[in-house]
Amino acid sequence: MWAYFKFELSQFITNKKNIAIYAILLFLACFYAMKIAPSYEPIEKVDAKEIEARYLSREAFLSTFYNDPNRFVGMAGFGLAIYPEWNNLDKARLDALKDHDFVKYSEATSEWYVYANNITYGNERFFYSPGYYSHGNLYASEDGYYGYLYTASRYKGYAEGDYKLSLNVFEERTALQTLQRLLHSDLPMILMICCIFLTVDVVLKDRLNPTILRGFPISDWKKLIIKGIVSLIGSIGVILPLSVGLIIIGIRYGFGDFQLPVPIYTTLSKPSYFNKGEFVNTAMGNYLVDNVIFIVFCFMYLILLVLLVSMIIKNEFANLLAGAIFIFNESFFFQRGIGFFYEVENYPTNYVQVGQIVSGYRNYIYNSNALNFNHGLMIVGMSTSVLLVFIFIISKYKRYKLI
Repeated sequence: MWAYFKFELSQFITNKKNIAIYAILLFLACFYAMKIAPSYEPIEKVDAKEIEARYLSREAFLSTFYNDPNRFVGMAGFGLAIYPEWNNLDKARLDALKDHDFVKYSEATSEWYVYANNITYGNERFFYSPGYYSHGNLYASEDGYYGYLYTASRYKGYAEGDYKLSLNVFEERTALQTLQRLLHSDLPMILMICCIFLTVDVVLKDRLNPTILRGFPISDWKKLIIKGIVSLIGSIGVILPLSVGLIIIGIRYGFGDFQLPVPIYTTLSKPSYFNKGEFVNTAMGNYLVDNVIFIVFCFMYLILLVLLVSMIIKNEFANLLAGAIFIFNESFFFQRGIGFFYEVENYPTNYVQVGQIVSGYRNYIYNSNALNFNHGLMIVGMSTSVLLVFIFIISKYKRYKLI
């Protein structure tokens, strides 16, 4: 078996298609690090001028209406009730930035986002940051609610932690935080697409060297297991070209800290409009480990799926189609809030957005309480086991022999 493993690994490494995939990933990682990452504009920025503008506007309002005999009537009364505390928090933020006291800034900012969210959510007269309303977002209020409390939890973690703080950390520009943002976006899908392309011909290429392969005295079942292991190693290997981009980002903006807080959205019961969940911080290192474990499970599922289709249909396009269905199937029925009515957590195709699963964001937009890391590992793990059993059974039939 060791000789066959070395043979398969050698073929995988020297495969021109695989080399091209790694080269493309390296180019994209460097392009992202040098062109796209510097242009990143977070919705919740550290902007002293913006804070000061809000502070001065409220101060002008308070000074105008404070001596008005009708100050407790209508919106004037409401503003006089909420603006003093809001301005106290903004003043504390401005003073902390002026003194470069990032711990005090974190404390005041965490309180500011909680206070602002309590006033803004469900109030038609107040709005979240403008970035939540871009592109005609119909769920701006819900996204603002999530974003404000996510930011409040993050800054609370900064205030309580023991690590170096900076503006780049606050705006999530460091290498580790960039990786976190990418995992929350499309990076898991890109990694899974690469996994499919790396695996698509791992069985069908044997037709090119049938004489050599018949010289290995092992069963088809063991050959398939070795092919799967080699494909898994190769798929995990895509981390190497991507890490080059992270190193470039780290040099420019800092590498971050594995103890940095990452807010995780959790729910104890079925969430609804009036029954939201809460955020609990976890360490960046734990968050990344959970993502890696989940992605490896998805890799194993995809690899076994491609192996199974390769044995039955023996066509590379069918392999690509099967993998694409797993990756993109969710987009055909996705609708915010349907988790309240349907058990979306029981479908393995709903766990492709790994970062959003681990962070709990998928739970939030689906309005579910079970679309989480532990349940996802169980569903994907069980699905992988089922595929493994099918492959074992089919490998015993002569009709589906590899060569």
